[in-house]
Amino acid sequence: ETTTSRSRAWLLAEGPARDANKTRWVTLTFDDGPDADTTPSVLRLLDKHHVHATFFFIGRYLDGAKKRAVAARKAARDIQDAGHLIGSHTHDHDLLTTVTHTRVLDQIDEGIASIERATGKQPELFRPPYGQIDAFGEQAIAERHLGLVLWSIEAGDMQEPDEDAMFSHLVEQLDYSGGGLVLLHDVKWPTVHVLARLLDWLDAKKYTVVDLPTYF
Repeated sequence: ETTTSRSRAWLLAEGPARDANKTRWVTLTFDDGPDADTTPSVLRLLDKHHVHATFFFIGRYLDGAKKRAVAARKAARDIQDAGHLIGSHTHDHDLLTTVTHTRVLDQIDEGIASIERATGKQPELFRPPYGQIDAFGEQAIAERHLGLVLWSIEAGDMQEPDEDAMFSHLVEQLDYSGGGLVLLHDVKWPTVHVLARLLDWLDAKKYTVVDLPTYF
């Protein structure tokens, strides 16, 4: 199961196979949300372009009675109601390769539980923080029947403040690879602005935005 999990993860990271018509496929994924401020704007952009994405939630953002948690839970339900996929990004965004095995399991299980409480449904996908997971973590994911999802294209939007640089970096990678699985973060306004430009560019360049199930 661990080998299968690892193989699937790398298959997903490489992107979907090109079809006979050489359609250029792109899948959009968003980590570290949901965010009460920025996630709704991401949803509006996706709806405008009639595309779906996958959102990997940090579980603790969905917990508790504070105003932001309540708003985050609403955003989570809105994501689900709009037909997007939801995956877990652990409960606290721990680097799973540097904590105890007990902590790894807690991060996985508590993240799943938080998402299920917020949406009424268990996630079927998992993305490890920083894309790092060891054999123990892979086995835990496989035992929970979660698809392990990495990425092949990223904007560096959690570090890069310049929107023009982010956009250029994305389109250069997509042009070079002819498509792929894009990592973004729905928690910063620069990402929202870059996403608007990226979606227009994908339309103009005749890329096809596909859901993660296309990869299986």
